[in-house]
Amino acid sequence: MGTKKKILGVISIVVVLSLMMVGVRWLFFNVIKSSQMLDGLVEFRAAVVQDMEDGDESGMYYVSNVAKSDVHNINKYIDSAYGSVDTYRIIIETGRYLAIQLNYELSDNYYAVRKYIEGTDIPEDNIRAKQIYEVIDSFINDNISDGMSDLDKEIAVHDYIVENCVYGYPDNNDDAYTAYGALVLHQSVCDGYAEAFFIIMSCLGVKCDIVVGSTEEGLHAWNQIELGGEWYNVDLTWDDSLPDMGSYLKHTYVNVDDSTLELTHSWEKQFYRECADTAYNFYKKRFYTYDSFDEYKKGIRIQMGGSNVLEAAIYTDDETFDLSFLYNYGNIRSINYVVEDMGGYKVVVVYLNMK
Repeated sequence: MGTKKKILGVISIVVVLSLMMVGVRWLFFNVIKSSQMLDGLVEFRAAVVQDMEDGDESGMYYVSNVAKSDVHNINKYIDSAYGSVDTYRIIIETGRYLAIQLNYELSDNYYAVRKYIEGTDIPEDNIRAKQIYEVIDSFINDNISDGMSDLDKEIAVHDYIVENCVYGYPDNNDDAYTAYGALVLHQSVCDGYAEAFFIIMSCLGVKCDIVVGSTEEGLHAWNQIELGGEWYNVDLTWDDSLPDMGSYLKHTYVNVDDSTLELTHSWEKQFYRECADTAYNFYKKRFYTYDSFDEYKKGIRIQMGGSNVLEAAIYTDDETFDLSFLYNYGNIRSINYVVEDMGGYKVVVVYLNMK
């Protein structure tokens, strides 16, 4: 009988201690750390990205409703423009609450951007960051002036990257996924285009993000940018033709809304900005929009002579266009063109006198 009482006593103590521990942990997360609590993966991700942008090399996070598998795969949900999570440790786990310590490895881009914005010295042995900084500094000095609007700056950056970067893989394949590949080696894939655009726009003080999503061709990356208080999608990679066409630029995917982009792209929208406005769409801001092909034929002449590339958005259901009428305007020896279906409108890009 005495043994049974002892066992019951021990069990009672264990239960009481367990309840006390649960209570202490509940108090810790809901009272002591309530102001620091992050609810869900969206808030957790945003905090991680912000801390890396701020240059933190580690961080402690108190989260609820985040699966341990998502902690393990956190790099999947963030872009690597300023760095990546190197190691993590779950300090406390109780119910739906986690206390997590993350350690970061900051990227070359971080040091290049901090050098441009704040004048912070780049670590002596980080040659890549210095090279990225030199490209950014030279580009801005040569192409950006104080009187330019944010839209003008955006287009200047877009055109510079598209014209000077070739889609593909440099000798070190890993460089293809970085701004270093796009800006220094002049060869990268979508990640490099998106990173390069992001860091230059950040140096110019224009709010910009990187989106990680997919297309029917596989994983893909592009940007979102804030102009006039609204957010827009920008995809430099899809504006760089294959095979590469150098200075023959196009702006099909400059400042498109979500409803247009989701025809060809997909992404987890809860992690990113809503892009619902069209006011800063490239063709609207340049007055290159037409309600019919007949209007296009009358109006496109305005662009003649200014460039060997004629771009326009035509609101029409037509699938094909007879552009032979262009031979009537000036010294035109050849016409090449592409038509891109953007859902509510068609983008027609004409290349004149290509060699």
